[in-house]
Order: sequence, then C-alpha cells, then structure tokens
Amino acid sequence: MKRIFALCLCALLLCAAALAEAAPEATVYDFDDFTIEVPAGAVVQQAEKADGAAFFACYPNAGASGGLADNYTISWMDDDFSISFANVDATTLAQAYLDYTAGQNRAQGMTIENAQLLSAAYDASGQTLSAYATMDVDYAPLGINMALTLHQAFLFLDLGEHAGYILSFYADDAQGLQALIDSAAMQLA
Repeated sequence: MKRIFALCLCALLLCAAALAEAAPEATVYDFDDFTIEVPAGAVVQQAEKADGAAFFACYPNAGASGGLADNYTISWMDDDFSISFANVDATTLAQAYLDYTAGQNRAQGMTIENAQLLSAAYDASGQTLSAYATMDVDYAPLGINMALTLHQAFLFLDLGEHAGYILSFYADDAQGLQALIDSAAMQLA
C-alpha cells in the first residue's frame, strides 16, 4: 500500500512539474526607451505611438472572475517633461492630471465623484513623477451595473527631448494596484 501511495505521489509531482514547464512565459515589449514585461495570459492592445494618446493597454487579469479588470496604459508625449518638472511642484502637476483624467471619464459618460490625490512626488533624479489617487466611479450611465472606488497610480517618465511617457495603472483596491505595478516589471533602456 505504501508503494502504491508513493507511486501516486510521484506521478502527481511529475504532472505538476510538467504543467509548470508547459506554462507560457511572460512577454517582453520593447518600446526603445524602456521594456515592460507582461504576464502570460494577459490581454494586450497595441497601436502606433501618437502624441498624447494611449498606444499600449494591458489587462493582466482579464480572464479572472471578479469586478474591474485591473489594467494599465502607456501614453507617449512628443514633449519632455523636464520644464514642467522644474517649474511645478509634484502635487500641483499630479492634481492637474487627476482633474484631467476625471474630466475625460465624465466626458465618456461615467459618474465621477470624490477624486482625491493621496500622494505625489518626484524621484531623486527629477526625471520621474509618481502619484497615487482614488475616485468613486459609477458606470451605470454607460449601461454597466458597477460602481467602485478606483485606485490609480500615474508615472510620468521624462526621458529627455521627444520622450515623455505616462504610465497609468488602475485597480479596484490598493493591493490590486500594487500587484499590477509589480507585474509590469519595467526596465529603462
């Protein structure tokens, strides 16, 4: 009986190892200025870079059940952010961007309330601005029965002349937001 149990246990371990080896690997996207790693199974939408528009969107948990599909987008700006970074404090710039995104969501028909900037700071190099915000979003006007507090992180990345990027992360709670940011695994070129 012990031998049969040991053989079954070995078979189970071999199956688990085979499944782990067969699991698809993450995909790395190279944007010349940086790379970003996307987990296997994520849904990705990609377009040509256009000034001010999102050209990359990733939904890492699109197949998972639950509420909001946590996602992030990348926008390119034909502008370097260094002039704004040098002249405007982090909180003012982040608040302006939060107000802009809340306005964009309202223009799409969502009900937005209680938009709050919780933190904003430049990194030590002065080339990156990161911000964390929340807002209450009701999708009912769009025919979607969902209302939630949306957690957002924005990363303004200044890479010099003609290389400004905004990475925008969205989740329905703080833990999901952090997991989403960690899953992106970004590397500067």
